Amino acid sequence: MDSDSPDDPFRLGAALDGDEDAWNHLVTEFSTSMWHWARSYGLEREEAADVAQMVWFKLKDRGHTIRDRRRLAGWLATTTKREAISMKRRRDTQMRYVDITDASTPDPAASLSSGDPFQQARLSELHERLVTGYGSLSERCRELLALCWDDTMSYEDIAETLGTSVGYVGPTRMRCLETLRTKAGISA
Repeated sequence: MDSDSPDDPFRLGAALDGDEDAWNHLVTEFSTSMWHWARSYGLEREEAADVAQMVWFKLKDRGHTIRDRRRLAGWLATTTKREAISMKRRRDTQMRYVDITDASTPDPAASLSSGDPFQQARLSELHERLVTGYGSLSERCRELLALCWDDTMSYEDIAETLGTSVGYVGPTRMRCLETLRTKAGISA
């Protein structure tokens, strides 16, 4: 193993300073392990490769914060685990999520087995306005609301999935819902 010093056996400092050989050494040393770590969380091949790439980007951006460079392997393992869990949550949420803009999504009025026709018509109209309003929201709002509607996810889980702070979730959720109400013509 090339080593500039016993305190930096993987030459992280040199890599962060732009030494291409040092980066190549890191990639050769850890890429296969990172890919396997990501796969161990049930990710597909391409997803595992995406996770590994994201971890390399994070190392480039945050590697200077690693105090004990001898523990680089642990940092990579932990960061890969977190990224893999986040990607798996996003994928699983997208798979569970039913797109309300899809025409095959049942109309809530259709689920009423009895009731007056006026009420059914109002529910059908409301459903259409909500679908239209939801479809016109930003992608970020749609993603946030979909995650919030998943009752298995806490605000902490949502923040981790979106790569943001927990303090962002509640206020942004309220703004997105207010925008949806406005677009659907619903008074608060």
